[in-house]
This record gives sequence, structure tokens and C-alpha cells, in this order.
Amino acid sequence: MRALVMRGFGDVAVEEVPDPVPGPGEVVIDVACVQPSVTECMLLAGEPIAMHTVLAERLAAGPTRFGGHEFAGVISAVGPGAPGDLAIGDRVTAVETATCGRCAACRRNRPDACPSPSVLGFTGPGAFAERVLVPARTVVRVPDGVPAAHAAAVQPLAGAIHGHAIAAVRPGDTVLAIGAGVMGVLHTQVARRGNAGLVIATGRSEAKRALAERSGAGLVIDATREDVVARVLEATEGIGADVVFECAGEFEQAARCVRRGGTIVMVSVLPSHAPAPLALLRERSVSVLHPRSGAGGYAPGSSVFEHALRLVHRGDVDVQGLISHRLHGVEALPEALEITRYKSKHAALGPAQVDLFDWETRA
Repeated sequence: MRALVMRGFGDVAVEEVPDPVPGPGEVVIDVACVQPSVTECMLLAGEPIAMHTVLAERLAAGPTRFGGHEFAGVISAVGPGAPGDLAIGDRVTAVETATCGRCAACRRNRPDACPSPSVLGFTGPGAFAERVLVPARTVVRVPDGVPAAHAAAVQPLAGAIHGHAIAAVRPGDTVLAIGAGVMGVLHTQVARRGNAGLVIATGRSEAKRALAERSGAGLVIDATREDVVARVLEATEGIGADVVFECAGEFEQAARCVRRGGTIVMVSVLPSHAPAPLALLRERSVSVLHPRSGAGGYAPGSSVFEHALRLVHRGDVDVQGLISHRLHGVEALPEALEITRYKSKHAALGPAQVDLFDWETRA
């Protein structure tokens, strides 16, 4: 099959690689649609963010496959011992994080504390390929009527749901999303359709600010021309936002916009040694939280991925508005990385998606 191969930072190409074969408890999925994340683009380029050292060690050992955890496809092979309700032809996506199931935390039913989870595309090959191998327990069915493009965009929405859950947004809370990129817009939508009162969003691009407004922000601030902190304080009668979702690398700004005793959820990917206004956070008793990764859930009848797909299926959250660039064929993966990393240069609202086949017409 064809897949993206990395030979060095900034050096990627689509090459022939062996087809994956499912082992016990595994399935192979033919990739119908995949999109790169900003984090993957930064790591592939060699930026010193989380996971950079791990990736550098892998490259030192030779060419490697990296990235591809936001995707949707069709099951093409099922290994022995996989759940019996999974079948060839099922339309699915998969949770990116799989706990080991063996450590002390997993044995005590605390998978969120597993010290060595596997992460699709990070600790092993992902969906930047024609086919991807995943643990069967991570597979999530896509409801009928949800296009592959929308299912491929569900992983960031699941992350936004985790962020709101950990922040425990209460009825009437003022919520601020700093940045009107993918995560800022998704946090805006989740807030608007949840318990939030006033929802504020900031953005530098006129198109992205318009998208944030369509997504339900009651106040949209032009971060290039306006004083964000002053506008937030003005809108909240000097109090500040109850919950701030920092989605643009503006930690200092988030600390000055949040109210005393409020909460900042760190969504953006920061450099390994990013400065932090610790004295200000301590003086104002501000909580700084980080959303969890993976599926998990908050209700016994639904995982976060299932809930995210349900929101998309019902039309409660619009992911189509974030899809502005669609490419075709596995050979287009390097171009998708370029567009996603430099979205403003290409006037992209979200990641560039790559369609490998149409699962609506495939026999």
C-alpha cells in the first residue's frame, strides 16, 4: 500500500510500505478520509513541542511513519478475538489513545492514569496511508448519514467535549475561547449549546471571526486591532471570564482575561519551555487544567466519541464550516500538511482533508 514516510524533520514523501495484517484483537481499516492536526504538522516540521524528543529518537533509528489520528474509513479485515459486532464493511473511526490494559492503573479501572498508552500515529503508524491497523476496542461506528469528511473531523470535537467536562462549565458561566481556529470554534459551539451564558471568541482572521460568530459567539473580538483584555473586562463588568479555553498560544492573555478563582483550560500546543505567568495565576487563585485525550465517557451509555458523532449527526455541532480544502488521493498528503501548517497563507479555515475513496459509492 501507499503511505506517508518520514525520513527527517521536514522530509516526508508517499512511498510503498507493507500492508497491515490484523493480529488478535485488531482490525484493518481502509482510510476513506484523513486530516492532519496542527500538532502533527508542527512535529513533522521539527518544532520543539511535546513528543519532539520521542520522534527524534525514532528518526535516528531510520525512516518512520508518523501521524494520522483524525480519520474515517471502512473495516476491511478483522483479526481473531475482535468483538463479534465488528464486521468487514462497517463505516468507522477510531479513538486515538488506547491504554495498555495491564498496568496497575488499568487494573484498578483508572485508564486515564495509564503511564504507557499507545497513541495512533504517534507511538505507531497512523492513518496517513491507504490502510491503518488499530486495536478493535478503539473502533467507533459512524452513524448512517454522517459523511466520512465529518467523521474524520470528530476527534477534535471529542477533545472540546473533554475540555468542557473538566472545566465543569456551569449555567450562565461566561466562556472565552482565545483563538478562532478549529479548537476555538468547536469550544464556542459546545459552550453555546451547553450551559454557558455569554460566549466570547477572539480571532485574527476576518473569515475565522465570522465563523466564530456563526458558531454562536455573542461577542467576537478582533485580536489584531482591539485590546482583548480590555474588551473582555468591559463585557463582564470588570470581573473577567469564568472559564477561558486557551486555543492560540496566548497564555499571558488568558491569565489576564480570567476572573479571580476562575479556570483556564490549556488547549493549544505550547513549546516545551513556554513562559507562564505563575505569580499572577497564584495571586488570583486561577486553576489551570489540561483536557484528557482518548475516548472515555461521562455517561454509562455513551463514550465521548459516540457523543461527538451524535452531536454532528443531529446537527448540534457544525464541522462542515471548518472544512475549506479537500484534496484527493494518498499522494496529496504532503500538500495537506503544507496547507494545514500554514492555514492563513492558503486561506484555510481548518485542516486540509484528503479523500482516498467515497464510502457512499464503494461496493
